[in-house]
Amino acid sequence: MKLGFLCPNIPGHLNPMTALARHLQARNHEVVFLYSTTAAGLPFVPAPEKDHFNESMPEMSKLKGGDASSLAMRTLMTEMEAILKTLPAMIRANGVDALLIDPGRFYAELGAMQLGIPYIHVSNALHLDYTGYTPLSLYGWPHLTTPEALARNREGVAKFVTPEAHAETQRKKRKTHAKTQRRKGTAAEQQRGHQSVCGERRTKD
Repeated sequence: MKLGFLCPNIPGHLNPMTALARHLQARNHEVVFLYSTTAAGLPFVPAPEKDHFNESMPEMSKLKGGDASSLAMRTLMTEMEAILKTLPAMIRANGVDALLIDPGRFYAELGAMQLGIPYIHVSNALHLDYTGYTPLSLYGWPHLTTPEALARNREGVAKFVTPEAHAETQRKKRKTHAKTQRRKGTAAEQQRGHQSVCGERRTKD
């Protein structure tokens, strides 16, 4: 069986995947790393597109904390958009029978599903649930299943993956809330004014 490996081209992801690949190779499986610029001496096929992640490394190195994580996530998302467009063709061209997917290659299983071949996820990095059913491990939130908790989880994902879009959404929400409050205030003032006029009329009568 020929096994295709998909993981980001960075040591923390690539090293454990190449170690696994060598063990599988020792069991007479063919292995190939797809969309890789290196594979520690194992067969690899580079991406037709540029390596977005490694090209962003100089910029990422100047950031820290959430800003660095967010840039990394956005870059990986951009990379995956390009990969998903060519993945089925890449699998066919290299005669891959099954995929082993790093969690950093978001939704790469869609390519396997499209072609009807087996795939497994290899969790060699911090688990992050982007569905919103459980909170991202970065936040330290308790696992709850209430509608409020699920909404909080989804908002946490949006804030982590696309902070600019999340900030814009929050700005619009605050603006809408402020307008609503102003309308409520105007309506209350009108009501008080109406009550005052009615009171004056009753007094005169």
